[in-house]
Amino acid sequence: MKKYKVLWFDDEHANFQSIKDEAVLENVQLIGYSNASEGIDELKNNYKHYDAIILDGLFFKTADHQGSNIDDSAFGEVAKFITELKAQNKILPWFIYSGQPSFVKDKNSFVELFKDNSFAAGKVFDKSKDEDFTELLNEIKKNADVNPERIIKVQNAEIFSIFEEGILSEDVEDQLLSIFKKPFYINKPELKGILTNIRSIQESIFLKLEGIKVLPNGLSFSQKNTHLSGNKTHASGWVATSLVFQTAEIETLQKWVYITCGTFIHHLDKVQYTGELISNYAVQSMFSGLLELLLWFKKTYKENI
Repeated sequence: MKKYKVLWFDDEHANFQSIKDEAVLENVQLIGYSNASEGIDELKNNYKHYDAIILDGLFFKTADHQGSNIDDSAFGEVAKFITELKAQNKILPWFIYSGQPSFVKDKNSFVELFKDNSFAAGKVFDKSKDEDFTELLNEIKKNADVNPERIIKVQNAEIFSIFEEGILSEDVEDQLLSIFKKPFYINKPELKGILTNIRSIQESIFLKLEGIKVLPNGLSFSQKNTHLSGNKTHASGWVATSLVFQTAEIETLQKWVYITCGTFIHHLDKVQYTGELISNYAVQSMFSGLLELLLWFKKTYKENI
């Protein structure tokens, strides 16, 4: 089961290891930030790594603040930034978990202002109540579980472990997610986008293999494919003359994905092209082929680093 990763704004989060440990038992990882500035920077750079956000009522605005230098303005800054993310269609469930009476029992101006944008109907979960923490964790899971990207990653955990382990970049992950979200086309630009992403991901695999010296630099596609298959040639009687990294089936799959994507990307750019477009059946088949190549790549990469 994919762990739920939650960014937690709380000036005293370091003192609440017991809460973090309890969350881990429920498959939730709480990553704490004591101030708005650093936490917002983390969201700007890595929001896609998180399933939800928890806000304390009061915490610091910057890392320089400490002691009693605290008020609810930091809450307002973070809530405002979350709203800006939402306007960009970057939606993260967020919840208020506080021990401050002004947040838990009394009406707070910031809570009222952002209530419509928060989750759990704007409820403030009380730190002093064990049952509230249990309910909070349940709400986090419930809301995260309907996130389309999380659903894709959970259902294809072996594929996306490639990105969790840092083997391929976040940009490549974004390309792959875009195909998962819409693995078919209704017009030429959409078709070109899918085929371009498939081809680009395949090229990212080759570049990564060059980085660990499985592939030499500067080879053409045909040379790369031949090298990965052990440099079998007519002259060698089709017997491998170097290390073999892929089976004959993977070799054929590499060639089919590369050539088919390239052919149709090229033809779509030609006004005079009047032939039949590739069907969505073939597009889906190539996407499945790409996923098989990613599984082969993961195994090959880990065996040769």
